[in-house]
Amino acid sequence: MRGLFRLRSAVCAGLLVGSALAPVWSAAPSVATFPTASVDFAPAVVANFRDRYGADETEVVRSAIVTAVSRETRGLALPAGATVTVKVRDIAPTRPTRQQQAADPAGDPTRTKFLGGADLSGEVRDSQGHVLVNLMYRYYPPTIGMGSVAFDPWADARLAIDQFAVKLAAACRRISADASPAT
Repeated sequence: MRGLFRLRSAVCAGLLVGSALAPVWSAAPSVATFPTASVDFAPAVVANFRDRYGADETEVVRSAIVTAVSRETRGLALPAGATVTVKVRDIAPTRPTRQQQAADPAGDPTRTKFLGGADLSGEVRDSQGHVLVNLMYRYYPPTIGMGSVAFDPWADARLAIDQFAVKLAAACRRISADASPAT
């Protein structure tokens, strides 16, 4: 019986201490986890998706960007209210997309290869709209032969997206390091 009483007392004391410290913890500077990136496409890119690659491919690319940025920025924090915007300024597939294959059924989707890649820009803004990070990144292999051997139509674009996400995360780490108090 005494053990049960001690346990109850310890739990009650812990709750009292925790509730007494709650106002102190909430007075800390407002820091939020890394926000989900919004993805925009340049007008020429939208036209290419609509006319050449297939409108459904925009979601494939958008998902690849959001996934890569989320993966690379996992555990990073930005000031509360910060926003992240990635703009696809140019993009090209390495292999034919479904719409391109449908337009040319005689083409070989495994042997047909293009110079694929992507040109991306990213911006991180604080809650007042001030630019914290402004980043541009472009990757296209120098030759078709040096492009990805994967059969994914967006293989080289995914390389560009992944490399862009790594650079964005590094820039955001620098912001976090600059904002933290000196020890």
